[in-house]
Amino acid sequence: MAKEVAEEYASSLADLTVNSKPLINMLTILAEENIDHAGVIVETVEKHLEKVHPDIKLPVLYLVDSIIKNVGGAYTQKFAQSIVNMFTRTFKQVDEKVRSQMFKLRETWHDVFPGTKLYQLDVKVNLIDPAWPIQAQPHQSNIHSVAATSTTTTAPITTTLTEEEEKMRSLLAKKEQELLMLQRKTIEMELKQTRRQLEVHEKSSKKVSTYLDTIII
Repeated sequence: MAKEVAEEYASSLADLTVNSKPLINMLTILAEENIDHAGVIVETVEKHLEKVHPDIKLPVLYLVDSIIKNVGGAYTQKFAQSIVNMFTRTFKQVDEKVRSQMFKLRETWHDVFPGTKLYQLDVKVNLIDPAWPIQAQPHQSNIHSVAATSTTTTAPITTTLTEEEEKMRSLLAKKEQELLMLQRKTIEMELKQTRRQLEVHEKSSKKVSTYLDTIII
C-alpha cells in the first residue's frame, strides 16, 4: 500500500513544473487523504525536490509550505526533521530571484517550525550567503513539549541542541574569519592599484614639467 501511495503521489508531483495554485491545492488534499502514509509522502517530496531542475524547486517548496500549514500534524513533524537540509541544498542551486522568494517563504515559518530548526536553517544559509539574517534564537524551543516527556529524555535533548549550536557557531565564526581575510586582501589590492596610479601620475607630471621647462628655456 505504501509503495502504491508513493508512486501515485510521485506521478502527480511530476506535473508540478510551475507555481500552480490549483495543482498545489490538489497535491495538498492528496497528502491529507493519505496522512497515514505521511512518512512515505514526505520522502517522495524530498526525493523529487532533490532531482528536479532549479527552476522547478520553488513550486515544490510552496507545496511543502501548503502541506505543513493546511494539514500539519505528522507532516509538520516529518518535514521539520529534514527542512534544514532541503532548504539549504535548494538555496545553493537557485538564482538570486528565487532566493529572495525563499526568504519570504521562510519568514512565514516562525509559528510553524521549532525555533531551534529555524536557527539551524538561518545559520547554514548564512554560511552560503552572509547577507541572510539569523533571526531565530538557538534556545527557542517548545518548552511544554519537553516538559511533557519523561525526565530521562530532557538531558539528551539539551545536550544535542547545545552541541549543534556550538557546531553552528564554530562554522559561522570560521566563515566570518574567511570573509575578513578576503576583505583585507581586497583592500590591499586596491591600495596597490592606487599606489601604482599615483606613481604613474607622478611620472606623467614630471614629464610634463620637464617639457614645460624646455619650452620656457
